[in-house]
Amino acid sequence: MHDLALSESPAEGDAFAELCESLCAHDNEPRIRSIPVVRYNDAKQIAVDQKDAPRLGVADILASAQSEAERARIVASLLHLMGFSTFAYFALEFTHESVQRLFLHDAFTPATYRGDYVDRCHFDVDPRTFGARMCNVPMVWDLRKLRQQYGGRESGLPARRETLDDFLQTMRDDGMCSGIMYSMAIPGTRLHAFMSFTAPRLNRDWITSTTIEQVLSIGLSVHKFSSPKLIAAAREHSVNGLTAFEQKLLTGIAEGASDKEIGKRLDTSAHNVDYHLRKLRKRFGVSNRIELTYLTSKMELI
Repeated sequence: MHDLALSESPAEGDAFAELCESLCAHDNEPRIRSIPVVRYNDAKQIAVDQKDAPRLGVADILASAQSEAERARIVASLLHLMGFSTFAYFALEFTHESVQRLFLHDAFTPATYRGDYVDRCHFDVDPRTFGARMCNVPMVWDLRKLRQQYGGRESGLPARRETLDDFLQTMRDDGMCSGIMYSMAIPGTRLHAFMSFTAPRLNRDWITSTTIEQVLSIGLSVHKFSSPKLIAAAREHSVNGLTAFEQKLLTGIAEGASDKEIGKRLDTSAHNVDYHLRKLRKRFGVSNRIELTYLTSKMELI
């Protein structure tokens, strides 16, 4: 059985191993670093119907449920039928390859994810999130295989191995020893949504192709229901994080104004405009003002 899917795919396996090695090579400092956590819920009703969208599994049932608790119970009952103990729907916001924020939906955040996994920023060192982003198929995993692929290399970085050991021990203590994870990039944002299914079984041999099909149906149903709310939460957070000066800068470049013209509008120098635009490009993970305009427009920040 292959790590990333039940079918053999050596190239993807090699790519995952190379990614794990590169992560070690680029981590020269011990961490935990502080990463903001944004929790959101269904308080704001958002239309989730999309023209010509596929009818996915239990998406309509989730949408018609009367409360978050009812939605959580629906998903939990389906999990137990398949042999899983937990399901988590969360999103990471990236700038380049660095995690900037974690988004958690209250209805789909199990108790295990409210503990050390979040408090100790394990999501920032979790090899499953990197593997799931890289692959076009669901990642089938167990703790033993994660240790072999990610922690068994002589990287010469004890601090990195310690963070991995801490993550693996937390997973074992919480009974999350095997499972499936996959991700969906959200167009027009820097967000990647993750669907995580875990079980206490020590190896992944029990996971079949049918199991993968079932978790795809459930996870994509949750994603269809929750992603509009996730985007709204990310947009609200981003708007709140922009100063009035930065919003005027973004408006200026969207209108095609030069740094000098924007500077005149804001009573500042072209050099200062360039400085703040460079900071905004870095924050949004883009390389030029065209990309910055496109992304911030897609996020409805301007």
